[in-house]
Amino acid sequence: MKDKYIIMADGKSPHTLKWVRELSNYFDLYLITLNGYEQQLLSYIKSEHIFVVNESVNVSGGNFKLLLKYFEIKKIIEVIDPKYMNAHYISSYGLLAALVKRAYPDIKLIQSAWGSDILVTPFENIVKKMVTKFALLKADLITSDSYYMSDKIIEISTNDKIETFAFGLDEIDFIEMIVKDKNLIFSNRALSENYNIIKIVEWFAALKNQELKLVIANEGEQKEELKSVVLKLKVASQVEFVGFLSKDEQDVLYKKASYYISIPSSDSTAVSLLEAMSFGCYPIVSNLPANREWIIDECNGSFFRNGMALPEVEQYVSNINKNIINKKAIFSKSIKNYIDRVRKI
Repeated sequence: MKDKYIIMADGKSPHTLKWVRELSNYFDLYLITLNGYEQQLLSYIKSEHIFVVNESVNVSGGNFKLLLKYFEIKKIIEVIDPKYMNAHYISSYGLLAALVKRAYPDIKLIQSAWGSDILVTPFENIVKKMVTKFALLKADLITSDSYYMSDKIIEISTNDKIETFAFGLDEIDFIEMIVKDKNLIFSNRALSENYNIIKIVEWFAALKNQELKLVIANEGEQKEELKSVVLKLKVASQVEFVGFLSKDEQDVLYKKASYYISIPSSDSTAVSLLEAMSFGCYPIVSNLPANREWIIDECNGSFFRNGMALPEVEQYVSNINKNIINKKAIFSKSIKNYIDRVRKI
C-alpha cells in the first residue's frame, strides 16, 4: 500500500501538474488547492482526493486572511491522516502547512520554495521575514530549485535540510530535427515590473535591424504600457504580443526561435530558461546567481547588457544546452532522488 501524500498547491499551475504526475508513481496522492484545479490532474489524483478551499492568493505574500482557512484545512488533513504533507510556495500554502505541522507534529512536512517567496517576499518587511522563517523552520525537508536560493533559505531560517533540484523537464528528443528562424527572439516572462520587458523592447529597437522579430508571450499589468512603448519606438511591425500560451503553443515558438530572452531583476532557476535550452535556443538572461548555475557568459548564452549587440549563434551551442538539460534538469530523474530523501525523513 502506498503512503498517503498530500500536496498543498495551486491546482491550476502547470508546475503542480508536473509534481503530481511524477509523485503519483510513488504515493497515494491528495491535493488541497485554494484556486481550483485543471482537469488534467484527474489523470493522476482521484476526484474525491481533491479539496478546493476557495480563497484568492497573493503570490507576493501578505496572505493573512488565509489564516481564516486554517481550521477548514486542518480538519481535512486530520481526516486524511497523511504520512507526508508537501506545501508549494512558502508565503501562502507553506504558512498554512507549518501551522498544521504544529498541530500534528508526526506528519512529515516538505516545504517547496518557488522563487520570489524566498528571494523577494521575506525582504519586504520584518513581518514577512518572520512568517517565512517560521514556515521554513517547521519543515522536515525543503526543496529549492537553485543553489543560490538554497543559500538564502539557510540565511533566513538556518534550516539546512534542503534538496536542491530544478523544476525540470521531460526527456529530450535528440532525434527531432528543429529548423530555426535566425531572426526570431522569444520572450515569455510575465509583463510586470520585475521582468523588465520594457527594457527588452528598448534594447530590441536599438538594434535597428529590420530583419529581426520579437515575439512577446504572457500577460501582466504592463501590457498596455508595453504596446505604447512599441509604437513610440516604431517597431510595431516587428514586435508581436501573443498573450498567454499553452505548453504546446510555447513549444512551437521555442522550436522556431533562435534566441530566448529573460532579464528579471530577481529570479531563481526559471523553468522557461530550461525549456528554451532544451529546444536549442540561445539564452540572453540577467546576470543573476541562479542563471550562473546554467549559463557561461558568451559560451552557451549571454548575460544581458544595455546596448549589447545580438550574439552570433553557433550550432554547437544548441547541442551543449540540450546536453546540459539532459544531465541536470530532467524532472523524473530529480524526483527519484527526491523520493529517496523523503523516505529517509
